[in-house]
Amino acid sequence: MMHIVIVGGGLVGASAAVAAARQGYQVTLLERGAAPDHQPVSQEWDLRISSVHQKNVEWLEQLGVWTQVDSAKYFSYDGLSVTTRDRQTVEFAAADVAAPRLGVMVENDALVRACWQVLSGFENLTLRAETEVETYELESQQVLLNNGETLSFDLLIGADGASSAVARAAEIGMRGWDYDMRCLLAIAEVEQPLAAKTWEVFRAEGPYALLPLNDHLACLIDYRAEAAWRDASTEQVEQALHETFAPVLGAFTLQKHASFPLRRQRALRYFDSRGVVLIGDAAHSIHPLAGQGVNLGFVDVQTLMSALAANELRTALKTYERKQTLVNQQMMRMMDAIHFGFRSEHLLPRLAVGLGLQAVAKIKPIKQQIIKAAMGWS
Repeated sequence: MMHIVIVGGGLVGASAAVAAARQGYQVTLLERGAAPDHQPVSQEWDLRISSVHQKNVEWLEQLGVWTQVDSAKYFSYDGLSVTTRDRQTVEFAAADVAAPRLGVMVENDALVRACWQVLSGFENLTLRAETEVETYELESQQVLLNNGETLSFDLLIGADGASSAVARAAEIGMRGWDYDMRCLLAIAEVEQPLAAKTWEVFRAEGPYALLPLNDHLACLIDYRAEAAWRDASTEQVEQALHETFAPVLGAFTLQKHASFPLRRQRALRYFDSRGVVLIGDAAHSIHPLAGQGVNLGFVDVQTLMSALAANELRTALKTYERKQTLVNQQMMRMMDAIHFGFRSEHLLPRLAVGLGLQAVAKIKPIKQQIIKAAMGWS
C-alpha cells in the first residue's frame, strides 16, 4: 500500500488527506500547529475566510466533510456584482443558470476543523499535530521529525504554503513578484440586512468588496497601496472603511481587522522524481481578487488523486503537473489582467474592459458561461 506523507494540515493539506485516505492509501498528515479540532470554538468569525465555489462544495460533500462544518460559520451566496472605475456594473446570479447558489463563504478554521474531524475516523490515517520535519532525506524517501521519529514515504505532498519547506528541500525554484499593495480584511456588524451576494467595486487606488457572512455580518475588503495600510492605526482604518462602505451599507460596527501584502508566485515545477509533489499555495499563490486561491488548491487535490488512481506514480505526477500548470497559470494571467485592466489610468484598457462587460451583460450565453465558470463548472 502506498504511503503518502502530507506536510501541512490546513485547508488544502487536510482535504488532500481525506481524499487520499478515502482512496485507500496509508496517509500521515503532519501539522506544525495544534490540532484544529482540539481548539475551543469561537462564536465570532475569524478573519481568514474563503469563497468556495459550488463545484468544490459538492466535492467536499462527497468527501463527507461539508456536513461537519459548523452551520453558523458558512453562508451561501447566489449573486455577484462587478463595477468598473467608469461606473459600469454587471450583475451575475445563480438563477441565470437555474442554480440555487454560486457558492459559500466559509470560515477557514471551521472548514479545517471539519476535515480533521473526518480524518480522525480513518484507520489508514495518522495525524501528527505540533510536528515539524527537521530533515528531508529525499534520496532515501524519508523525513526526520522533530520528535525523533523517521517516516518513509512513497509520496511526499507539500501543502505547506507559499514559503514551502518541501519545495526548498526538493530544490524547486519559485518565480513571482509583489504587487506593492495590501489587502485589508475587516469583519463588520451591519444594521441593515444584507443581500446574499458579493460585490466588488474598482477605483484608481484599488478595489473594495463585500462578502456576506450572514444577514447582518460582512467581511469588508479594501485593497490599497502597501504604504496606505501597512502602518495604519485602528482609527485610520475605521475612518477609511466608513468613508468607503457607509454610503452603501449604512451604519456598521467593526469587530476586527488585519491586512496582508499581495504577492504572485508559482513553482517552476510541481513535482520531483524522488516522490515529491506540491499542491495549493506551495505550488501557486495568486492575487486574491476573485477568491480563487483555495478553489485552485482543491482542484489540485482532485486532479492529483484522479491521476494517482489511474496511473503509476511517476506518470501520475507528470499528468498532474501538466494539467494543473495550465489551469493555474491561466487563472493567474486572468487575475493579472483584471487587476491591471480595471485599475488602468489609460483609456484603451479601460475601454476594452467596458466593452467586454457590455458584451457580457447583453449576450446571455457568454454571461451564463461566466457564471458556470464562477461555480467551478467549465
